[in-house]
Amino acid sequence: MADGETGSLRPAPYAQLLVEILRAHAEFAANRTGGVRASLKFRDLAGIKLPGRMLAGADFTGASLRGADLTGADLTEAILFGADLREALIDGGKLARADLRGARLGGARIRKADLRGIDLREGALFSQASGDLVAARETSETTAIAAQLMGSRLNGAKGKRANLGRADLRDADLSGSNFSGADLAGADLTGCNLAGANFAAANMQGVQFEAANLQRANLVDANLTDASLLGALLDDARIERANLSGAVRTRSIEELGRDVATVLRQHRLWIDSDGRRGARADLTGVDLRQADLRGLNLSAAVLALADLRGADLSGAMLIMADIGAADARGARFVAADLRGASLERTALHEADLSRAQMGPMLIRGAHEWPTNLSRARMGGARMVEAVLLRARMSRAELEGADLTGALLDGADLSDTCLDPAAAGPQIAAVT
Repeated sequence: MADGETGSLRPAPYAQLLVEILRAHAEFAANRTGGVRASLKFRDLAGIKLPGRMLAGADFTGASLRGADLTGADLTEAILFGADLREALIDGGKLARADLRGARLGGARIRKADLRGIDLREGALFSQASGDLVAARETSETTAIAAQLMGSRLNGAKGKRANLGRADLRDADLSGSNFSGADLAGADLTGCNLAGANFAAANMQGVQFEAANLQRANLVDANLTDASLLGALLDDARIERANLSGAVRTRSIEELGRDVATVLRQHRLWIDSDGRRGARADLTGVDLRQADLRGLNLSAAVLALADLRGADLSGAMLIMADIGAADARGARFVAADLRGASLERTALHEADLSRAQMGPMLIRGAHEWPTNLSRARMGGARMVEAVLLRARMSRAELEGADLTGALLDGADLSDTCLDPAAAGPQIAAVT
C-alpha cells in the first residue's frame, strides 16, 4: 500500500496490520482461498484514505471513519452500524443494502452513489460500565444532517425516523423508500424521484420539492409547513391531515392580482421597446392549465415552475424563455421556437414538440446559447422532426419518446436513456 493510503494511522504496526486485513478481505470478496472478511469494529480510522477499495461486506461496527476518503469504494452490504462517517467523502460509492443503523453522516459527501436498499433506521451501541449497559451516545437515530446526497440512488431505502435535516438530495432517487417519521426539515429535494415513497408523519418543514415526482407518495400526517411544492407532480399522492400551512403551491394569476391579458400585453410592449417600456412577463408558479397561448411572442418570458398541463403553445415564440421545472405534461409546442430556452427538469411527458426549434440561439450574432433540456422528463413525448442541434440533454428521460426525423447533431446526451426504436430510421447523428 502506498504512503498515505491508510491516512495518519498510529501506531505504525497497526497500519501494517490494516494492510493485511484489507488484502485478506479482497481475497474474501473474490471468493478465493485464504480470504477473510474484514472485521474493523470500533477501530479509529478517522481520515483514512481508501478510494476505490473493495470493502463489500466488511464490518465497521462502531468504527470512526470521520473525514475518511472512500470515493468510489465498494461497501455493498457492509456493516456500518453506529459508525461515525461525519465529513466522509463517499462520492460514487456503492453502499447498496449496507447497514447504517445509528450511524452519523453529518456533512458527508455521498453524491451519485448507489444506496439502494440502505438501512438508515435507528440503532444504538452500548458499552458496559460497572456491570450496567450504557448507551454510547444520547440518540439512537441515524443522522445525516447537511449531508450531500445529490444524484444518489436510494430506491427502497429504510429511513424510518432518520434525521436528514438540511440534507442536499437534489435529483436523488428515493422511489419506494420508507422515511416515515423522519426529520427532513430544510432538506433540498428538488428534482427528486419520490414516487411511491413513504413520508407519513415526517417532518418536512421548509423542504424544497420543486420539480419533484411525488406521484403515489404517502404524505399522511406529514409536516409540510413552508414547503415549496411548485412544479411537483402530486398525482395520487396521499396528503390526508398533512400540515400545508405556508406551503408554496401553484396559484392562479388572479390570486396574484393580475390577469393574463395584461401580463402578455405588457410583455409585448417590453419586447417591442427593447425593455424600455412595459414589463417582462413573469408567470413563475402560475396555473396555466389548458391555456391557449398559440402564436404568442413569449421570448424571454419566465414560466418557470408553472402548471402548463394541456396548454397549447403551438407556434409560440419562446426564444430564451425560462420554462424550467414546469409541469408541461401533455402540452403542445408544435412548431414553437424554443431556441436558447431553459427546460431543465421540466415535465414533458406526452407533450407534443413536433417540428419545434430547439437549436442554439445566436447572441449578438456570434455566441451560441443552447437550449437546455437537461434532466427534462420527456417520456412518451412526440418530437418528430424537432431541431435539437447542440441541445443540452444530459440526464434527460426519453423513454418512449418519438424522435423520428429529429436533428440531434452535437446534442449532449450523456447519461440519457435514448430508445433507438423510438427514434426511427431518420434520426440524425448524435455526438
